[in-house]
Amino acid sequence: MTQVMSATAIDSAQNLAGKSIFLEMGARLGVVELLMQGEPFEAGQVVRISGAKQHFVESYLKALCKLGLATERAGHYTGTAELPVAVNNCGYLLWALQSCAPLIEHPVQFANDLPGSIDTYVRNGEHVARTSKWMGATDFYPHAEKEILKANPKKIIDFGSGTCGLLIRLLEQLPHATAIGIDLSASACEKAREIIEGKGLSQRIQVIHAPVESLITDPSLLKDVDVIHAGFVFHDLNPTQSQVLPRLLAAIKAASPQAKLVIADAIPDDAPWENNAYSLAFTFLHTHFMDRKFPTEDGWRALLEKAGFSDVTISKPGLSGSRLIVGH
Repeated sequence: MTQVMSATAIDSAQNLAGKSIFLEMGARLGVVELLMQGEPFEAGQVVRISGAKQHFVESYLKALCKLGLATERAGHYTGTAELPVAVNNCGYLLWALQSCAPLIEHPVQFANDLPGSIDTYVRNGEHVARTSKWMGATDFYPHAEKEILKANPKKIIDFGSGTCGLLIRLLEQLPHATAIGIDLSASACEKAREIIEGKGLSQRIQVIHAPVESLITDPSLLKDVDVIHAGFVFHDLNPTQSQVLPRLLAAIKAASPQAKLVIADAIPDDAPWENNAYSLAFTFLHTHFMDRKFPTEDGWRALLEKAGFSDVTISKPGLSGSRLIVGH
């Protein structure tokens, strides 16, 4: 029997699509980054950053105000409390349909030649990183942040740090702490350094452009670290025929035996599937299009315990199919 979609669901789908259009444009204009930083700015600042004409920028910012995502006062714009929620929710749609477009547009090719298709149909890494970050804006970053703050750390390292938003928020609450962000994207690292300098935190946050797995052979950055955070990074180090993740966990434990490890990552599709369609799709894409295998909850616990971590706890934040895994 066919179920008719409710008017509320249709309205939600339409609004999500509309907000996604505006936020994707806003990311490319540099507006979303400005709004998320929380400091008032003028349209002229967006013009200088993006190169777009003044009238277009002003029209765009007015549209965000109509959507309730921004407010304007005396020519200065700030984000609203609704903005992080919209960024979080639209992140799912944009990751699924735009970041993963090269994959889902070629299912036959991936079905018939997975290794060749992985090399041929390549996703935009910066877009993947941004939309992944957006999905965690309210659904997992706050949970990880709370867990890190409980340790009152003096030194933190963030794997896959992007533009270091998490580290900045943490250091603003931990005045005596320092931090290291490590990320594979050169542009993200460059942007992070700009933001950190603007916040006056250049002496407290070090940004490293490197793959996380480089710490296996040179773990010097891990020395004296109190908390290690990895937000949706480790599953990418776990191809079906790889031992990179176990080796990295072992290197972490050897270099920082006292450290608390805080991981936000995925497990195989979360049942019941009708309520976790995103989890099912996330698992399917990683399995059949990226050659990645997600550990189960027991698998994550076994990985950490084998590396020497104890008191491993696993909880469920807001992101469908995700878990917050903590090892001591």
